Amino acid sequence: MAAAIVFATLSALSNACSAVLQRLAIVDRASQARPGWRTAIDLVRQPAWLLGALFLVGTFAFQALALYFGPLSVVQPVLVLELIFTLGLRVFLLHDGIVSRTWSAALTICLGLAAFLVLASPGEGSHVPNAGQWTLAVGTRGLAVLVLLLLSRYGSPARRAALFGAATAVVWSVDAAFVKQTVDVLARGGPLGLLTHWPLYAMIATGVLGTILLQGAYAAGPLAASQATLLIVDPLASITLGMELFHEQLNTGPGYVLGSVLSLAVLGTGVVMLSIWAPPVLTGEELARLPGQGRPVTAASTSEVSVSPGRTACAPAAASSAAAKLPVATATARAPVASAAATSSGVSPTSTVDRPLKSAP
Repeated sequence: MAAAIVFATLSALSNACSAVLQRLAIVDRASQARPGWRTAIDLVRQPAWLLGALFLVGTFAFQALALYFGPLSVVQPVLVLELIFTLGLRVFLLHDGIVSRTWSAALTICLGLAAFLVLASPGEGSHVPNAGQWTLAVGTRGLAVLVLLLLSRYGSPARRAALFGAATAVVWSVDAAFVKQTVDVLARGGPLGLLTHWPLYAMIATGVLGTILLQGAYAAGPLAASQATLLIVDPLASITLGMELFHEQLNTGPGYVLGSVLSLAVLGTGVVMLSIWAPPVLTGEELARLPGQGRPVTAASTSEVSVSPGRTACAPAAASSAAAKLPVATATARAPVASAAATSSGVSPTSTVDRPLKSAP
């Protein structure tokens, strides 16, 4: 279990590094008035972007290892720490001054997570789900996603973004289950067995779907609404899926159940607080403060680009979208399979083609 927590923590740290480094590269290129295709080509030559891509590979590898050594109910909640790592990188790289209430939100997340792991004491399940169980689990989650997407068509932007984020989180939980099954198949059958069994392809399909839904979630409304809902629903959905498919065990005594519920509530409160108080935004002015970045700050470079923590995938083609200030969403939280299976850019979804980019509320 300790190995699962360590690898999950490394996955969260790696994804935070990937998000920040690739956004640094995108902001640097987006600030220069060049054709989109030139920006895309130049981006892959950026050491920061390439290093971010390497961290992205590490994100998936660490998560896969974590799911091999531990249950979904441990790995997915731990990945929420990515929010805190992203905040720390802002301090380390950009020397940002973080107000005390933001650190209190980060501490709340840590306390809620630690309390849940101690009180619930999730245990690895030994059950191997059959085709019928997979069909039932995926079918019910698919129905839930459809209902959430239908509901997300109505209401205020914040409500729509929250419902879209919840639908995305359910897809990510299924994707994480497929990752776990894929790793188990690889361990038993090797690379050839992996290619001849269905979990690998199901993992890729849900990764692509999750990335598409994530972009819709960020475009639907405020980043704080979609991000907070995503990071709260994903662990909850993963815990229930792990218990249903793999028969993962949690402490079921009355006191333990109540304590686990309260711990998750504290964790969720911290996520909401951090999403509202510290929306990670990177601007050209901040880029100019980095060592070795001595270029002058132009009006174009002051456009703000979201450094949204989580499932991040920045492709060269996506850089042209960033340069054109199109409302292309980033990939946030926690199943980096989408990053390996599909690519998206990192421009704040609160922007439009008609107005300058602005930070999320």
